[in-house]
Amino acid sequence: MSATVVSSAAVEPLSAAVACAAQRDFASLQVARDGVYWVQYCPEDGCNRIVQLNDGRQRMLTPEGFSVRSRVHEYGGGAWCLAGDRLLFVNDADQQIWLQPRPCNGGRVPPLRLTDTPDCRYGDLLWDPHRRCVIAVAEEHGPDGVRNRLVAVSLHSGQSRVLAQGHDFYSSPCLSPDGGTLAWLCWDHPHQPWTSSLLYRATLDPDGRCHAAEVLAGRGGGESLFQPGFDDDGVLHVVSDRSGWWNLYRLARNGRWHNVCPLEAEFGVAQWQLGLSTWTSPQPGRYGCSLVVNGAGRLLSVAADGDARRLVAGFSLFRSLCSDGRWLYAIAEASDRSVAVIAVDPDSGALEVLAGGTVPRHALSLPQCFHCSVGDESVHGFFYPPVVGDPAEPPPLLVMTHGGPTATSYPVYRPALQYWTGRGFAVLDLNYRGSAGYGREYRHRLAGNWGQSDVEDVAAAICALAERRQIDPARVFVRGNSAGGYTTLNALASIGSIRAGASLYGVADPLTLRQVTHKFESCYLDWLLGDPQQNPEPYRTRSPLHRAGSISCPVIFFQGARDAVVLPDQTRRMHDALKARGIDTELHLFDDEAHGFRLAANQVRVLESELAFYRRMI
Repeated sequence: MSATVVSSAAVEPLSAAVACAAQRDFASLQVARDGVYWVQYCPEDGCNRIVQLNDGRQRMLTPEGFSVRSRVHEYGGGAWCLAGDRLLFVNDADQQIWLQPRPCNGGRVPPLRLTDTPDCRYGDLLWDPHRRCVIAVAEEHGPDGVRNRLVAVSLHSGQSRVLAQGHDFYSSPCLSPDGGTLAWLCWDHPHQPWTSSLLYRATLDPDGRCHAAEVLAGRGGGESLFQPGFDDDGVLHVVSDRSGWWNLYRLARNGRWHNVCPLEAEFGVAQWQLGLSTWTSPQPGRYGCSLVVNGAGRLLSVAADGDARRLVAGFSLFRSLCSDGRWLYAIAEASDRSVAVIAVDPDSGALEVLAGGTVPRHALSLPQCFHCSVGDESVHGFFYPPVVGDPAEPPPLLVMTHGGPTATSYPVYRPALQYWTGRGFAVLDLNYRGSAGYGREYRHRLAGNWGQSDVEDVAAAICALAERRQIDPARVFVRGNSAGGYTTLNALASIGSIRAGASLYGVADPLTLRQVTHKFESCYLDWLLGDPQQNPEPYRTRSPLHRAGSISCPVIFFQGARDAVVLPDQTRRMHDALKARGIDTELHLFDDEAHGFRLAANQVRVLESELAFYRRMI
């Protein structure tokens, strides 16, 4: 992953419009007898639509006026499922479950609304064929706050029955093959799903009522669980980080958990969204697993005895795994081509690309693994050299700090990143301490240290690249979105050598964020910074708004007016504080965007405005 394709004069740089149009994505892969299905994100209008692939032909199934997207926990996920001869999906506009006949029925029949609960959002849909109902996470927004429960919605009446309640959050319902057992995950404040969660199992009677619910894992706390599921023999599995790494475990007959394939690798991911899948069992005693090693993904075929064999070279991330009992299916990403839907024969390793996977025509900068030291610890990331410019002259550097902050930047093709390398910038995609993908200890490094250790990592990375003569230390820029915007703004206040920065819907006032943000993250800041009642100091000393007087370089801001995670007022106040001091600053407000920009036209405006802003500083 270290080569760089250097462009010639005949190669046009990737335009902002082409870069944003190329950010088409796939999610929520499922397979049935009549084909492979997935949700496709279309950047032109920001909508998600269900696509069916059958006999080599793709069909867009979601009618105009609908977009398949859940907003449970604000970040959604699990917004659709196959349901016999129909499919069920959550419509973005009203957050209700809709029912649509499958193409195998012939003709096009408009979707029908199944639920009529305007104050309720749904996600993590699971079809129960034994009772003809859909099991889902229901998030009710009422005058007394937000309540999350696990419910079953009748396909006949649209009425729901509560299956589990009492915990703050629910996710990942799964049914045994005979329909008699239900398992799910839950967690409570102040925890997040990647810090501590519980695995429940209960008996379902023929009428769909839960009995004898019991906790099978996580009772002692300090264990993060991910994607429970049953194999065809009805044996329960779950991903757990009890070893320090998210590994796959099987529940033995004696009630103990057996690590299927012990590795210092991550078989799970931070559960920002519902409906995620990193493993499947195509046959009893065999597994297809996606995992992350040192920030990059692999696909393995794993036997019951733990013997593992790597499948498919050339890709660096695999997600949304599923199987039809013969083939493994996944959404796969690589550093040198667009995202793809693939099918893999787990026996022979034969690969078929079903959709996507096109090689871009523009010059590519390929990622190089990056490591540097901060004290006695290591920091990780991926470095992308520029594809234009004088090789003898160190290039300007753009440091990217990802959101989350408990998240990961992977070495995959991202057109918006290539936009910068095609204009002479080196890019460092930094997985600062606290990122996922490097084990529990690294992931928990931000506990109590947000705005401190991540900023130290930015400074150390810049110094390391400058010492290696890979960048020009006088022309360093930093950008970040959401939590990455918080890291960026604190870096601008702490590192005097940074030339300019960009904050995309970044956190500027963590104390205000804690008071007004949505339920899912309302206690996250207590883990990242501490309880403000007991220790208010970090909320002041690590607040970018409080530290605005320490920022002396230009800053450009981008913010969605409909953002319910980081409210626009934070960005306005940060911009106004800098402007009042005479700092060169710009604020771009998008009336039609929320947390994260989905419309291609707005994404283009961000790239072009940010580039023009930086060029004034070079």
